[in-house]
Amino acid sequence: MADVIVEDMFERLNQIVSGNFLIQERMLLKAEIHKSEEDKIFYCLNDFVIDRGKYHRILTMRLNSDDRHIADYDSDGLIISTPTGSTAYSLSAGGPIVWPRLNAIVVTPISPHTLTLRPLVLSDDSNLEISFPKAKTTNIALAVDGQVENYLQNNSKIKISKAPYSVKMLDFEDSNYFSTLRKKMGWGKRGDI
Repeated sequence: MADVIVEDMFERLNQIVSGNFLIQERMLLKAEIHKSEEDKIFYCLNDFVIDRGKYHRILTMRLNSDDRHIADYDSDGLIISTPTGSTAYSLSAGGPIVWPRLNAIVVTPISPHTLTLRPLVLSDDSNLEISFPKAKTTNIALAVDGQVENYLQNNSKIKISKAPYSVKMLDFEDSNYFSTLRKKMGWGKRGDI
């Protein structure tokens, strides 16, 4: 979610031209896809979404972190997001808002079949692995920052970790992330009051 609102756009552009800005580092995630016919690598600023694609039944995904079993998710999918992406699809699926300057990985299930599977916030040095132990489909979809990039088979594995580099974004001395949340998302407001 950009910190600049439309009403301030020209003022902010003038600040950039005059060199009156800060650089903020934002983490990226890296996904290594291991499929039978080929391996691929993708990077995202917001999120990786693994979902049932064209399959109309619940998808079972096994999530491990650093060779430790976390859970088997029976759900429509999983969203693995950065703090930058925490205010996008992850938030609409019930995930937490994570301050974008934190380095963390957010795991949010999409419509889990049980109420006990809740979103997780993990350390940025976690090495996640997602597999599909009971999947009966070969059309599991992987979306990278909102774009479907690949379809996976049930014997595919996805390894997700913090990327070895970050993205530099412009910020301003007087920016306030929480003020932006209130303005853009109506955060903390009730109805039409």
